[in-house]
Amino acid sequence: MNTPIIKASNVSWHRRAELRNVIALTIPAVITTSARAFMDVCDFVMVARLPDHNAAAAILPSQVIMWSYIVFGVGIVSMVNTFAAQALGRKTYSECGAYAWQTFYISIFFGIVGLAVIPVIPYVVALIGHEPAVQAQEIIYLRIMLLTTTPTIIAEGLGWFFIGVHRPKVPMWTALEANVVNLTLAYILIFGAWKIPAMGIAGAGWATFTAVCYRMIRMGLALIAKPANDTFETRRQWRLSWPRLRNLLRVGVPNGLQITSEVIVWAVFVNVLVGRFFGTVHLIATNTAWQYMRISFMPTIGMGRAVTALVGKSIGEGDASRAIRETRFAVYITLAFMCTLATVYTFLGRQLIYLLEPDAAVAAIGSSIMICAAVFQVFDALAITYTSALRGAGDTFIPSIFFILSQWIIIVGGGWFVAVKFPEWGSIGPWSAASTLIAVTGIFLWFRWSTGAWKRIDIFKIKPPTSEDAVEAAVANF
Repeated sequence: MNTPIIKASNVSWHRRAELRNVIALTIPAVITTSARAFMDVCDFVMVARLPDHNAAAAILPSQVIMWSYIVFGVGIVSMVNTFAAQALGRKTYSECGAYAWQTFYISIFFGIVGLAVIPVIPYVVALIGHEPAVQAQEIIYLRIMLLTTTPTIIAEGLGWFFIGVHRPKVPMWTALEANVVNLTLAYILIFGAWKIPAMGIAGAGWATFTAVCYRMIRMGLALIAKPANDTFETRRQWRLSWPRLRNLLRVGVPNGLQITSEVIVWAVFVNVLVGRFFGTVHLIATNTAWQYMRISFMPTIGMGRAVTALVGKSIGEGDASRAIRETRFAVYITLAFMCTLATVYTFLGRQLIYLLEPDAAVAAIGSSIMICAAVFQVFDALAITYTSALRGAGDTFIPSIFFILSQWIIIVGGGWFVAVKFPEWGSIGPWSAASTLIAVTGIFLWFRWSTGAWKRIDIFKIKPPTSEDAVEAAVANF
């Protein structure tokens, strides 16, 4: 007679346990992801206090240009999360460590190319066409920030590894420590202290470079430390593995191209559709509003990191239904978070803008941008959560194609059309196009996840050779 009640109780207990797992992995992942955003926001706030407002106008466009390159490598190594999580679910623990090490080889390649790009920075900045004083600040900042390529990608890749193997506190603490390093050095170098001359925007760049290098070293030491080595054999798996690298590139390149396209599109949006079309005041307003948007989308991206790891582990264990439930929990959490911020942006947008940039013209424009941000918050929650779940399953190709096409058609094409045909709208015209894109993206990714096509994907198509394979090959050759 009591059997149905007992079964219902067991199901309820398991659901609560799954929700606790989501929250336990999400909180450190959110802190980790938000920490880098906080680093950039702190730099912006301090640079905005400089007497020269050209630096405030230059910092976000420079960061967007810098990320347009670095993010391709970050997008590739982010898939270490998926491979590590699914290998963890399969209990092939050494594979987790082996995929983590491939991060180093990808990062070194991107770092070398980044050094080669530095001489062409002035030409890229001139092509964008901001005011000459703003261009000068952008060049200074970009030359320093491209030096962060290798340490950034390594730190991000190892962070994805630790989240993938459900040890998220390692990247969380290193990210917080790096923020302390950046905040301290940025204040000293930007404004000058202890007989160190003020460096302005260059000080922000060098502080970030130092902080990122610090985090890379800390993450590298954590990788080879005893806790990680005992489980994942990380000290033994350091060699370049072509089969694993091909697997990572096969799944990661579409993801990297998608994120690169996204950053380039936003670079065009900020620098051209806002900066060139409507001038420095609109550019500063967009830069300022962007700092608050980071408060919304960076924690949600952190949630996405956790979702990727949770879905990956569930798929590795062969439990797709649990992956669906974990994703549903994450959607509820991100929707609640985004809707709360949307309300704040709607009613307090002008005051928030004025808090960072006390200029009446900037606050007036920025408050309208915050309304646009409030509109697309709900859809952004869906887009980030479902794309992260799809990455956990290794489903990157179709979503990437959709992302790339829709971004260029709706934001660049639609934003340019509105800016030309309705210039009286100002930068709100392009921002309306951006809101449309995010709404369309959120709906599409929800549909893609609901089809269940991701259940048929095998990310381990190319198998790395085992010791038994080597013995068999030696015997055959003999």
